Amino acid sequence: MRISLNKYKIFSNAKINIGLNVFQKENDGYHEIDSIMAPIDLSDEMDIIFYSEAGKLKIECSDKNIPTDERNILFKTYKIFFEESKKEKEKIDIYLKKNIPSEAGLGGGSSNAGFFLKLLNKHYGNIYNEKELEELAMKIGSDVPFFIKNKTARVGGKGNKLEVIENNLKDSVILIKLIDFGVSTKEAYNSFDNLKEVKYADFDKIIKCLKDNNRIVLESHIENSLEQGILKINTDIKMLKITLNSVISGKKFFMSGSGSTYYTFVTELEKSQIETRLKTFVDNVKIMICKIIN
Repeated sequence: MRISLNKYKIFSNAKINIGLNVFQKENDGYHEIDSIMAPIDLSDEMDIIFYSEAGKLKIECSDKNIPTDERNILFKTYKIFFEESKKEKEKIDIYLKKNIPSEAGLGGGSSNAGFFLKLLNKHYGNIYNEKELEELAMKIGSDVPFFIKNKTARVGGKGNKLEVIENNLKDSVILIKLIDFGVSTKEAYNSFDNLKEVKYADFDKIIKCLKDNNRIVLESHIENSLEQGILKINTDIKMLKITLNSVISGKKFFMSGSGSTYYTFVTELEKSQIETRLKTFVDNVKIMICKIIN
């Protein structure tokens, strides 16, 4: 018996939130959000083999802290795709090389799921169109539909409302992530629920600034509701923010998603100087330079 192999290598990229507004919890226990998400060129790598025979999904991962059993979002993606498409489950192996830190607010897991879902769809002959894929992605996780489009977008509702927007921002992005420390999404939302007052981002102004490549004005309109909650309860994050502001005065640092990553926009001229200062004066962090992809 000959087994036909189909091998793919895919790169699933991270995202940053350019502002994040979270609203009061709904009756179903979930929060509505309003955010602008932008894809960045920091990517995980997935080597995927389809065996064209009945079987199961098997995952190996370069990061030993990431579960490779049913708890991994790729399992959920696999399960939902085969159940919804009524196809017989086939044997698939994935080797996942993690470059996007987890519990970082960068959407690493959601990205893996979104890109794997797109590949499953393509491999089996494009069963679903983009809109249907987004609906399927919503069943996997609230950030997954964004990665189906993978373009700068205003994301609303519970992640199910997507509107692609023009993004002409030329600057690079420096990410600063605490090593051996993450913030779980649940923890971030719980801390938000206890806030007395919330400052909100102005997305109409942010959208205009992205279109006009006006970074200076853009920065004055960015707020992150989850960060406001986390800063109240988490001393590690609070210390990181204070350190960043004192090491590089005059620069603004923003939290992505539910954290724990901060980022700052830098011009080509500032890039290496700011990276060097961060590496010299901020301990226990991973620093990554990337670009927004559009």
